[in-house]
Amino acid sequence: MKKYIKYVVGIAIFFIADFMSKIAITHFLANKYGDMVYSPSAICAKCKIEGIYIPWEYILQNNFGLSKFFNVVFVWNTGASFSVFRSVGMIAPMVIVCLTSLVVGGLLFYLFGSKSKDTEKWPLALIIGGALGNIVDRIQFGAVADFIQMNLFGWHFPAIFNIGDVFITIGAIWFIIVLIVNKFNNKGK
Repeated sequence: MKKYIKYVVGIAIFFIADFMSKIAITHFLANKYGDMVYSPSAICAKCKIEGIYIPWEYILQNNFGLSKFFNVVFVWNTGASFSVFRSVGMIAPMVIVCLTSLVVGGLLFYLFGSKSKDTEKWPLALIIGGALGNIVDRIQFGAVADFIQMNLFGWHFPAIFNIGDVFITIGAIWFIIVLIVNKFNNKGK
């Protein structure tokens, strides 16, 4: 069991980072806009699903050029990661919670049940930590707090996301790369 403690700690760190970032942004907005920030239906109705745009100057007292790469746009996402299935509406949160929980359970089984190397297990820890943060939001609010919008050369990434989504994406890409590298390494033997 000792050999798995580092992954449990990693999952906890990734979960806490995501959870605390969401708490920080919602508290910041609640101080500015009131408690309606904590109600997905109220915030979506007020913002017409477009979200609240928060300039970096309000958050950091200076924008440091961050708006060239990122905007802070707060929305409650009733869909899956990166706003996928958002149009399904408020009826799907518990279905998404159940499906996500099944996936997390499968990943935990693989993480703790396989004899794979760290290079395969750490990406799973990232995915699990990010997914748990989104599951908690969905259970608590019926939606996930998203607040990061990427800009590249004047183009806005079409979805608004959160730190948990970043962990999930990095973990998934890392895991796929590891599987591809392992496959090529095993072919040469």
